[in-house]
Amino acid sequence: MTQIPEFLKPYFWEIDFASLRLPEKQTYVIERVLEYGNDQAIRWLKANFTHETIAAVVRHSRRISRNTANLWALVLNIPKEQVRCFSTPSLPMPGSS
Repeated sequence: MTQIPEFLKPYFWEIDFASLRLPEKQTYVIERVLEYGNDQAIRWLKANFTHETIAAVVRHSRRISRNTANLWALVLNIPKEQVRCFSTPSLPMPGSS
């Protein structure tokens, strides 16, 4: 898998979508889909990334919101003390101000 499906383009408004490739931007793509994705986007995420890969992003990301981290920690059965954004301030998404 190298190219992201066109239906995900609205979630990557601040970058050149055509240049977005996997696996180089895997964490960024997972963060965005977890944060903003609809049902179709989440289904795509689950079909293309392992449970472990998604859980690792939830555990280590500082770019997802606390609300998103809380939801996915519950869904993926991750103890809150293992979720970095609960203990470390979040970072802005690339391109946001």
